Amino acid sequence: MGLIECHSHLLPFVDDGVRSKDDALRLLDAYAQAGFDRVVVTPHLYNPLVTTRTQNIRTMFTWAYGEAQHRGVQLILGSETYIGGIADPQVLPFLNNFVLLEVDTVIEPLFLLHHAYALHKRGLTVILAHIERYRWFSVQSEVATELRKIGVYFQCNVDALKEKTVQHYLEKGWVDIIAGDNHGDEHMPARLAEALNTNPIILQRMENLFAKREEI
Repeated sequence: MGLIECHSHLLPFVDDGVRSKDDALRLLDAYAQAGFDRVVVTPHLYNPLVTTRTQNIRTMFTWAYGEAQHRGVQLILGSETYIGGIADPQVLPFLNNFVLLEVDTVIEPLFLLHHAYALHKRGLTVILAHIERYRWFSVQSEVATELRKIGVYFQCNVDALKEKTVQHYLEKGWVDIIAGDNHGDEHMPARLAEALNTNPIILQRMENLFAKREEI
């Protein structure tokens, strides 16, 4: 089994990610060459700083799915859902039951625990995206500790490893997933593959987490 990228913005004409079909194809080639056989595309939903053309998601995914298949890559549709002021935000689970959430980077969100509990009760597995970005978040945070207790997985971006902004979480064993959050960087798949292979404990954790999960 190859590697999995579970956080990316590779669908053109959708959000702040890849800007053209040609760029999307170059990214798919780069992932295939770096040894990835599964790539989850996670368009932004509800992010107040990003314009998402939700009407384009299915069309662009259908197109990109076929192109990925030609390259030996299974493209999987998910979403990166922003938890903020929406009472009941919609999510697009990937691999049957994983949901990727993001929150405000500066202010601690009031309803994160509520939404995490609610999604958990629905049988969904929550992943909190790029934990290194949240200024209010830390290994001492009561919210972070409670999220761990209810089974929320923590994801960091690959570049946070080089920048050492995720070191405390690594030391505590709180990094479950390394991903690219790729918005169009052709070199990122190779960097991500190297990071996964040089962090075998996290790689094994990811393989166990995503093993035997097939898209319906």
